[in-house]
Amino acid sequence: MSQQAAAGAPEPGRASAAKVWLLALGMFAIGTDLFIVSGLLPALGGELHLSTAAAGQTVTVFAITYAVAAPVLASVTSRLDRRTLLLAVLIVFAAGNALSAVAPDYAVLLLSRVVAGASAALYASTASVVAARITAPERRGRALAIVYAGMTSAIALGVPIGSAIGELSSWRWAFGFVALLALVTALGAAAGIPSVAGNPGLGVRERLAAVRIKRAPTAMLTTTLWVVGTFVVYTYLGTLLEKVSGASGADRTWLLLLFGAGSFAGVMAGGRLADRADPTRGLAGTVAVLAVVLAALGPALHSVAGAAVGLTVWGLVHWASFPLIQHRLLSIGGKNGDMLLALNNSAVYVGQTAAAVVGGLFAGAGLLGRLPLAGAGFEVLAFVALALGARAAGRAEKGAGAPQPSAGPADSRC
Repeated sequence: MSQQAAAGAPEPGRASAAKVWLLALGMFAIGTDLFIVSGLLPALGGELHLSTAAAGQTVTVFAITYAVAAPVLASVTSRLDRRTLLLAVLIVFAAGNALSAVAPDYAVLLLSRVVAGASAALYASTASVVAARITAPERRGRALAIVYAGMTSAIALGVPIGSAIGELSSWRWAFGFVALLALVTALGAAAGIPSVAGNPGLGVRERLAAVRIKRAPTAMLTTTLWVVGTFVVYTYLGTLLEKVSGASGADRTWLLLLFGAGSFAGVMAGGRLADRADPTRGLAGTVAVLAVVLAALGPALHSVAGAAVGLTVWGLVHWASFPLIQHRLLSIGGKNGDMLLALNNSAVYVGQTAAAVVGGLFAGAGLLGRLPLAGAGFEVLAFVALALGARAAGRAEKGAGAPQPSAGPADSRC
């Protein structure tokens, strides 16, 4: 390994791309763990003698832990070498899923989900930072897209594979599958990921103060509203496809695969867009289009064919936004870019929690078919938050007479 690579400096395109795809494998494991549980709840609850509500708390515990742990753990571990941290986190994540696989009772299962959620949160932000650090600036958007292509691939492939394992054997083996994926990634990272220095100059308090960076609060709000817009629909998508589209169980399977395929294409396209366009303007464009797509999804869901087209386009446009969000955060965060990525992960899970609540209110009121329109409304709010943040930043820079140092791409050395 060259001295330059050992320092985490950008490498030639092919060399860095191979390493970034390895990081994406870890995100594939995390995405599978995140999305797989909902399909395993009936079998899990039956074996452990849990009600549906109690079994569902395993998802809630994972999500809340992820949201809370992301910024805190990113701060506590900021001084560690990123490669060392990735290896440790992957091993802990594997251990958490192994514990889920052998959990004898509800208490141990919840504990295992806390361990898995905390380690998943730290891996996601760390992998993004490493991908950005080992990739040339002009390819950074694509690198971030590749990392999260692992997450979107989990929607299309990981979840069906895990569910099939659960059906053929036991829900416990599905968690074992995730643990195995994490260990394989750890072995690959040990052999292929270069050393990437941490940021020893900042303490926990200083790093948590990153939320006060100009544009950071509105950026977090934009992410939250963007997530609510999609997940207020996605959380209840199975019910919508059954009751509105009239889709059979087999139809729902391939319709969800189309959403996953669109998501994979979208995240890759968003990465290229982030490298070629201003991230703020690019994000404004994708969020605006997403609002239109969700508004049109309501009528499209009234037929299986319409749902197929709508879900594919929806997945593509939604996930095209994510590399733009991350690229923008690295640009405005400067030396605290990794902290903003961790806070952004928290914003994602806050948005998912809020989406479940809002969707539940609509479902309880008998307005399930209006969820796509509600999602479109939240995307409009996300667009407004993004525009207000960009406008305020523009005024501040104009008043100062020059851009703030931390706002430039050259300061993305997190």
